[in-house]
Amino acid sequence: LYTMNTGSQQSKWRHVLLSGALILQSLLLANGQVSTALNEPCLAFVKDIFSEDRKELVCQTPSGMLYVVPSVDDQWIEEKMISGELYSGETVLDIPKNTTINREDQTLNLQEIPKLLTPDSSERRLRQLEKTTGERTVLAVRVIASNSEFSKTDEELSSSVFGGPNDFVNLKSQYAACSNGKLNMVKRPDLNGVTSNIQNGVVTIRVNLPVEVGHRTMVNAISQELDREFGLTLRTIADHTLYCLPKGTFNGVGYAIMNGRLAVFNDKLCTSVSTQMHEVGHNLNLGHSGMGAEKYGDQTCMMGYSYRSSEAPKMCFNAAKSYQLGWYGDKSTSFIPGTGPWGDDHTFTLSNIVDYPTTNDDVLIEIVEPARQLNYYVGFNVAKGYNEGTRAGKNQVIVYNKPRIDGNDSLRLADMSSGQSYTISDFNGITGNTLDISVLSIDLSSYVAQVRVTLSRKYSPPTSSPTRVPTTAPTRLPTRRPTPSPTLRPVAQTPSPTRPIGGRKPTVDDVAVTASQSCKAAYAECENSSECCAGFSCRRVSGESGFTNVCRSIAKNSKDKLQRAGLTWWKRRLRGDSSAGARREPNDEILETEEEHV
Repeated sequence: LYTMNTGSQQSKWRHVLLSGALILQSLLLANGQVSTALNEPCLAFVKDIFSEDRKELVCQTPSGMLYVVPSVDDQWIEEKMISGELYSGETVLDIPKNTTINREDQTLNLQEIPKLLTPDSSERRLRQLEKTTGERTVLAVRVIASNSEFSKTDEELSSSVFGGPNDFVNLKSQYAACSNGKLNMVKRPDLNGVTSNIQNGVVTIRVNLPVEVGHRTMVNAISQELDREFGLTLRTIADHTLYCLPKGTFNGVGYAIMNGRLAVFNDKLCTSVSTQMHEVGHNLNLGHSGMGAEKYGDQTCMMGYSYRSSEAPKMCFNAAKSYQLGWYGDKSTSFIPGTGPWGDDHTFTLSNIVDYPTTNDDVLIEIVEPARQLNYYVGFNVAKGYNEGTRAGKNQVIVYNKPRIDGNDSLRLADMSSGQSYTISDFNGITGNTLDISVLSIDLSSYVAQVRVTLSRKYSPPTSSPTRVPTTAPTRLPTRRPTPSPTLRPVAQTPSPTRPIGGRKPTVDDVAVTASQSCKAAYAECENSSECCAGFSCRRVSGESGFTNVCRSIAKNSKDKLQRAGLTWWKRRLRGDSSAGARREPNDEILETEEEHV
């Protein structure tokens, strides 16, 4: 009947068939019949789950359904991503025939890890630029479950995503600013459905399921309802679709499909600008931004921690992510030290992304290590304009690294002021070779830094081949005493930066310490050990320093150990604010993980 009708009749029958499918699914779940056959091909996507600090491998069918592959763990996923064997949104999963779906938890019943079929990567960069430039349509979905609903109105949701009379910092404005107008998030055009309409980039969808079914089941039910209403799947309805779930569906902030089209949010956090930027960043194939042992600890980047505020912070992405996005390609340098015009010693004039439209200098530097899967990135993190809200490393030159293949996490390595440097040992896999990245000067009147990159070789190559046979007979006795050795000693290399906060340097390396051991010694501003350590995990990561690597994070079950005033002071310190009495920005609570601290 469906294939024999057209126009409104076709929509009517589509409505009836999909409604029947949802009713059948509910009946199967109610009667304990939770396994059905998978009869569609699978495209592999990586789902980054903030709350549990892990990734999931999911299968997306042509109809937009998402099913979890339970037979792989986080380590397996990350290894395959770094090697390039798994590329979210492009790799096909070779799922065995007669594989069934567990409808209760939306997982595939697999006995072994499916084979990965990854296409040629020769045109991947062009495909990536298509996603990060031009216009991208966005649809925000306001979800109503049978016993709860998203807490904001259609108008409030539209304003938080696209801007409005009282909303000046939002998904649309910040992506436009950070990309210098190269990426524009626009409303999905209006469209009338069977019972719901898309207006101003927002649609309200009703799902006849309680929030207790969990986010996996709820997400697939929403996708089916969109198909029923508009005859469009998750792959075709918009470039980015934001599911704003009712409170109680899950206990986190949100998650997203990497290099895909879906981002999922917990209730009102769908209106948090940093959470919007972060989750849509995953859609653009950006991994997380970490520092030390903290996976989200890079507070110079929207792919680190998120915040509750709908208007702050005004911040962009770090140098590694900015290079991947391709927005500043014409004013970026990528090079292999010791080759070409750069040689073993080269000084760069480094500007910043905010001044990209007017500067003639580079704003990003990529340092390539051919022998490794890891590259280094250098940027000048100015705190002005659309990046004025950066939470750390303000007006400093910062070094990051990231696996070469897109989609992997980056790591913030060093924040450097004038006169500081960072050293990479055994550069390019050669024992004894070191690479020094030094900041010669920073000019805050023009927001330009002078950065020197020096390769020191353990064995310097000869300038010319030695002569095999002397042209004349050697002199038997010297006519004079030999010239003595040079009197000048070689200049010592600048040590790696300590990146101190407040001029103090932690003294504990690579160990967890107790309150009585050395918190006071590690950070001299602590009046006593318990002040530093109560409610904190105290550690320092080798090769780095700074406060966030000493008092690592607020313990989730230890807030009662600190007085309220003390807890607020430490939260400000974790944000990089050196002033204990600094005024807090309204609603600017840090969200340390995507599915916690809600």
